[in-house]
Amino acid sequence: LQVWALVFNCAAIICNRKCPLHQDPSSTPKGFDIMTSVSHYCNRIMTLSNLGIQLWYNSGAMVSFSGHNVRHGVTYTSDHIVCVTIIVRPY
Repeated sequence: LQVWALVFNCAAIICNRKCPLHQDPSSTPKGFDIMTSVSHYCNRIMTLSNLGIQLWYNSGAMVSFSGHNVRHGVTYTSDHIVCVTIIVRPY
């Protein structure tokens, strides 16, 4: 591509995986990542542990925060899950 229309330069599709608490050292510390759930499931909880926040992360949810700075994870169930994540990585 000669022209990229987004400020985000990296995308990941996460399918049916456990997501324990972690940070993303490869994303930029000054940027925000966007995580969107696109499959049908319910009763999942996203934890932003160093902020002391827990929130419902059900089908259709969209969350944005600095994955580099914020320790985050999603509870595991046997449901099928697809999550699309777009981030800014330093060049």
